[in-house]
Amino acid sequence: MRRCLFGVALLSAVGGCTFDQQVIAVAPSQIVVHAVLDPNASIQEVLLERTLTGTVSVPDNVRYDPLDPINSGDGVPVVGASVRIQGPDGTFVGLERKYPGRAPGYGTGRYEVVAGVGSTPIRPGGRYTLTVRATDGTVVTGSTVVPNSPVYSAPQTITPFDRERDSVKLNWTPVKGARTYGLRVESPFGAFQLFSDTTKLSLPGSLRNFFASDLQRVFIPGFQQAVTLYAVDTNYFDYYRSRNDPFTGSGIINRLDGGIGLFGSVVTIDIRLLDVTQQPKDPTLEGTYELVQAPSTPQKIVDIFRLYVETAGPPTSLSGWYSRDRTRTPRDGMAGARDGSRIELQFLLDQDSRRRLATFVGTQQGDSLVGSYNGQGGVVIFQRRK
Repeated sequence: MRRCLFGVALLSAVGGCTFDQQVIAVAPSQIVVHAVLDPNASIQEVLLERTLTGTVSVPDNVRYDPLDPINSGDGVPVVGASVRIQGPDGTFVGLERKYPGRAPGYGTGRYEVVAGVGSTPIRPGGRYTLTVRATDGTVVTGSTVVPNSPVYSAPQTITPFDRERDSVKLNWTPVKGARTYGLRVESPFGAFQLFSDTTKLSLPGSLRNFFASDLQRVFIPGFQQAVTLYAVDTNYFDYYRSRNDPFTGSGIINRLDGGIGLFGSVVTIDIRLLDVTQQPKDPTLEGTYELVQAPSTPQKIVDIFRLYVETAGPPTSLSGWYSRDRTRTPRDGMAGARDGSRIELQFLLDQDSRRRLATFVGTQQGDSLVGSYNGQGGVVIFQRRK
C-alpha cells in the first residue's frame, strides 16, 4: 500500500513540474563528398550533396535512379561546383552531364570525370588530390594513394557453381599500399560485402546474407552472380567501417578538409562470374518451362524459364532464370513462391528483386503452369520440357 501511495504522489509531483524550453539553432549545412577512384572504370564519379538540416524539403517516395542518385536518394545536390582531380598525368575536370528532355535538375550533384580504362589511366600506386569549389565559396579537398596492383581484366567465361557442393575459394598476394581487402557478391536481395585482413577466403554455397532483410542465402539458383575482390585504401576502409548519422554526418571517420565524406580508391584484384545451380528438390515442379499460350503482344514477355525450389516451405521459395526469346542467350533472374496451390513468379530486371518486368500468378496443372500476368488479361500457359 505504501508503494502505491508513493507512486501516486510521484505522478502528482511530475504532473506539477514544468520544463524550460530552449530553441536549438539550425546547424549550417556541410558539403558531403562521395568519390572512389577505380582504375577498372572508364568514368570516375564524384557525388556532391549537402547535409540535411531540415530547411530544405526532400522527396522520400522516389524510386532510386543511378543517373540521378542524389535527388532520387533523398538528398540535396550541390549544383554548379568546380570539381578537379590532380594526379600523375595532370588534372581531370568533373562535369555534370546534361539530360535533354528530362525534368529540370535531373542528374545534378553527379559529376563525371573521364579517366580510367580507355582514356588517361588512373595509375595504381599514384597519389591523387581532389578539389571541390562550390558556388558559395566553400572549398573541400582530399587525397588518396591508389593501391598498387595491376588493373584486372574481367573474365569472359562463367563458371558453373552448385551451391550445395561448391565453395568460392579466393587466395591472393598482398597488394602494396592496400589498407585491407573488400569482398562483394552481387545478389538480388542486396549485395553481400565484407572486409578481410587476410589474403585467403572461402565462401560456402550455403552462406547467408546478413545484409538482406530476411537473411536470404547469398547464392541463388538460376542467377549469374559476380564475386569481386578488391584492395582498398585507408580512406575507403575508415569511412565504411564507421557509423554515420544521416542528418549531420557525425560519427564517420572523415579525412576531407572543408567538408565530410569520402575520397578514396580501390583496385579490383579478382572477379568470379558464377552460374548458380543446385540439385533438384522437387522434380514434379522444377525444370525448364516453355511458353505455349499467351495473349498476343508485340514481344513475348517471357518465352522460357528454368525453375528451382530455392528453399522448401511452406511457403516454398522459388528462383530461376528466364529469357524473352529462347533462341538467344541473354537471360535474367526470377524469384517467386508456392503457397498451397498458388504459384507466383516475379520476372526481375537486372537481377534486382526491387525491379520487375512482370509477375505471373497461377497454379500447377500436370506438367504445366497455368495463370496470367498481373494487370493483364488472357491465359498464359508454360509447359515443362520432358
